[in-house]
Amino acid sequence: MKKTFFTFLFFTIFIHSFAQKNVNVKIDSRIEAITIFYTLATRDTLDRKPTSSTYYKDFNSYFEKYKNHKSLNWYRNLDTWDSYDLSIIGLFLTNEYPFKLEIPYSGYQLRSTDMTTFLANFNEFYKDCNVGNFIKTHKREYAKITSFAEKSIFESNVLTDVEKFYNKPSDGEILIYVDILNNLGNNSIEINDEKFKGKKIFKLAYLQDDNIIQNNETEVKFIPLSNVVIHEISHLYLNDFIPKYRERLSKKKNVFLTTAKNEVLKEKVWENELDELIVRVCVSKILGQKFGLEMELKEVENQSKHYKYFKELNLFFNNYTKNRNKYKDISEFYPEIVDFIENLK
Repeated sequence: MKKTFFTFLFFTIFIHSFAQKNVNVKIDSRIEAITIFYTLATRDTLDRKPTSSTYYKDFNSYFEKYKNHKSLNWYRNLDTWDSYDLSIIGLFLTNEYPFKLEIPYSGYQLRSTDMTTFLANFNEFYKDCNVGNFIKTHKREYAKITSFAEKSIFESNVLTDVEKFYNKPSDGEILIYVDILNNLGNNSIEINDEKFKGKKIFKLAYLQDDNIIQNNETEVKFIPLSNVVIHEISHLYLNDFIPKYRERLSKKKNVFLTTAKNEVLKEKVWENELDELIVRVCVSKILGQKFGLEMELKEVENQSKHYKYFKELNLFFNNYTKNRNKYKDISEFYPEIVDFIENLK
């Protein structure tokens, strides 16, 4: 009998309740193919291996005879390797083999070599090692994973919690790509292409859960990690804040560019730092409302390691959370946020 355990991760297909917007999650065959290549090339030297599961067992069995393919050895012998976010480049490629760029690429994920050289080696690996066949035979499992995830996100009520906090329509769409063999980390994705316009995109790893036993008989299960869900969706609700007050906020850019350790960041990142600060403060408040003050304070402590004024802004947001009858939605609180920021030293 197969054992079934759960790892906490946000993974949904299509949620109708999210302010009548889409929350879409996919297992993209191009991302999966590059992850397969990257995993085979690097895992023997990495401390953190893919999370054990029936899928990982199938992966090991299928690709054992290909582990010393010349394209893998080519990558292993490069002067530098890329990070786990390498598979993102799959979204820039054509849908079918032989893969080539379909969307112009100017990202930072591929640093080890140039795109032409990488694709030449990757295409050779894909063909010789029958990667397409492995992905095709697991389509049913991918569908099963997404079906379970859809149920889990509905049952979590986290989307309702977020809507209740902001109480305003959200602009945009959440697009999530899952990376089953990635046990290293999540990352957001920026693609300047009409196909992805208005979408908040990120890739999620199937991370090891140290609180449970996971082995080769463990099926892949995804259950929402609330802070990840809340964080990414919050960007959609708050994406009008900076554009509306950019001129006033830009005069305080040095405040956002100085970290808790008094490190001064480059000027070009000030908007992103402010956006992340506001989003993360809202996340801390929503977590507090959903799980209690202890969870909120834990989030405050964690975020204060980077954001110099996180504690102050978190306390200031009590004016919003404790006086909701004064504000129809979060937008009506914006002027007070700006006033508060302008008084920061």
